[in-house]
Amino acid sequence: MAAPSRTSWADVADAEPAPPAPVPAAAPATSNGPARADRSSYVPPHLRNRSSNAPPVSSAPPPRAAPGLLGRPTGGVGGRFGGGGAPPRRWDREPNPFGDEEEVPAEPVPFDEHQNTGINFEAYEDIPVETSGREVPPAVGTFAEIDLGAALNDNIRRCKYVRPTPVQRHAIPISLAGRDLMACAQTGSGKTAAFCFPIISGIMRGPPMQRSQRGGSRTACPLALILSPTRELSMQIHEEARKFSYQTGVRVVVAYGGAPITQQLRDLERGVDILVATPGRLVDLLERARVSLQSIRYLALDEADRMLDMGFEPQVRRIVEQMDMPPRGVRQTLLFSATFPGEIQVSFLFHISAVILMIYKYFKKHLHSI
Repeated sequence: MAAPSRTSWADVADAEPAPPAPVPAAAPATSNGPARADRSSYVPPHLRNRSSNAPPVSSAPPPRAAPGLLGRPTGGVGGRFGGGGAPPRRWDREPNPFGDEEEVPAEPVPFDEHQNTGINFEAYEDIPVETSGREVPPAVGTFAEIDLGAALNDNIRRCKYVRPTPVQRHAIPISLAGRDLMACAQTGSGKTAAFCFPIISGIMRGPPMQRSQRGGSRTACPLALILSPTRELSMQIHEEARKFSYQTGVRVVVAYGGAPITQQLRDLERGVDILVATPGRLVDLLERARVSLQSIRYLALDEADRMLDMGFEPQVRRIVEQMDMPPRGVRQTLLFSATFPGEIQVSFLFHISAVILMIYKYFKKHLHSI
């Protein structure tokens, strides 16, 4: 007879049936409806198909910023403009008026060492020039001789200006000396730069307290006014002045007739240092009290002969004499014309120490090498 086998306590434990798994207790029902599932077991729809290796996502709500005034958040992402503060000012980002053109090189090339542009600058010395007045400042030969400021010099290089034209050689030093000027030179001789350079340089060097407040007033108070007879010329001057004033902090705005005034009013409300305008539209803005001339330091008139021939003399007289523009001697007046206007017609514009500059006619054959 075989002996009975001996079993250990481990064999006895394996032979016993395992106890049933405990059933989780159901959440007590409430009077509002059936019991809800535990919050930790809920998986958002956009996370249900994620792999098991993905890091767990916390179900806690994101922390909120401390409430500021009126219970509104003071930081973080929020609000209509993507921030808790004031909306961004779009006009603070100055567009590049030069487009895709090359920037100024790291080591600026001297003005007298630029590439050949096909212009015979030696012929400038042969163009007859006549000046009249007391103690007329001497002319310059290059832009390097004129202290216009680093930012303006960079823009002159961007414009690829090599040497000043005859009207620029004489008019810029006279204007920088604070003298009134009446210059006569033909169209295309560089008159726009001849009055824009001194105006921009003077505003840059002027006291900060005289700079206009940007976007803080309904009435714009420019420091310089440039009058032109036509809309097309005003737009052309505006485009050139924007290039000259790029990254200088000087803001240029244009206002002319034949176009909706709404956008021009918006531009004026954002602030203006130099206002380019036609006489008719400027009178309209003055009557609306949207422009004040009380801070004018520079008054420039381009193509004044055309302005007088087109019958704008009464409006120009009204702008200069009957509005709040500072009188002659306090402001500086620069008049540029293709023909010599009558002294009686424009004498109300100038101080007694004005300089008369005559650049006699020259033709392209004098400037371009053959």
